[in-house]
This record gives sequence, C-alpha cells and structure tokens, in this order.
Amino acid sequence: MAATLPSPYVARDEVPLGDASALFAETGHPASVNTLRRWCKKHGVPLARYGKSDHASWTKLLLIHSIEVDARDGL
Repeated sequence: MAATLPSPYVARDEVPLGDASALFAETGHPASVNTLRRWCKKHGVPLARYGKSDHASWTKLLLIHSIEVDARDGL
C-alpha cells in the first residue's frame, strides 16, 4: 500500500506560521506569526511544533484569518 502523505511527520494541510504570515501579507491583510498564534489559541486551532517552527492547518488558518479580518474591518 502506498503512503498518502509526502512526509510521515507533517500532515499535508499543515504549514509553518511564518509561511502563512508571509502569504497573508500578500493579501493586504497581514497577520504576524504572534498574531496567528494568538488567533489559533482563541479559535482552538491546534499547533504542532516541528523543529523551531509552529505549524497549523492551512484550511483553519484561512478560516480564522477571514473571521478576524472581517471583525477588524467591521464587516
């Protein structure tokens, strides 16, 4: 049976918070790594530590980013 994940250590949907922060900066709605950590804690998104960086589900980060940006912009 073939493995479905490219790495047995990192889930396919997880991204480093630093990478997520850089991608969100490109949208015009930046969020620092510390802000993303705080939002993850607030919304119950689990963080996984691999090496020196925290990782979280990209799908969940997209969702909480949209929620927080909408709240910040008053939408």
